Amino acid sequence: MGKHTIFVTLALTFIWIILMEYISWPNVAIGMFISMICMHLMGKFLNFEEIRNVNFYKLLTYPLWLVLRIYTDALYMIKMILTDSKWGIATYKLELTNEALRNILADSITLTPGSVFLEREGEDITLLCIGDAKKDGYPTAEDDFISIQRRLQRSQIAGA
Repeated sequence: MGKHTIFVTLALTFIWIILMEYISWPNVAIGMFISMICMHLMGKFLNFEEIRNVNFYKLLTYPLWLVLRIYTDALYMIKMILTDSKWGIATYKLELTNEALRNILADSITLTPGSVFLEREGEDITLLCIGDAKKDGYPTAEDDFISIQRRLQRSQIAGA
């Protein structure tokens, strides 16, 4: 039993206690037992090969960073709505090699106002973007894409 297993068992037990809304020794023991059964079944039936090359400690602050990014992009979208804007489709090259991080990137792009994930074919990702009509292309959507990708690249383990 490694540190990871102990941590996950305690975390699942804590969630069990919160859901049961009562702390007692039998409830804690049942929670630990259920946690170990869940971990055994997940390890046996779920394939985690896709996320083995992701450093989740470096990904820990990503949700908070993404929420901040969503709010700043929402302010930009208000400006685009009130001024002259255009929409179009843009294709960018992915530098991420991990499939799980690519999926997180696609979902994150859709969450941020101003661009929507359309499709991914190989190393290319296609986005529906909105931008300033006075500028060529969609520099804001490209900046969002690049910053999200860089943030996710930090958690990609080399050689993945």
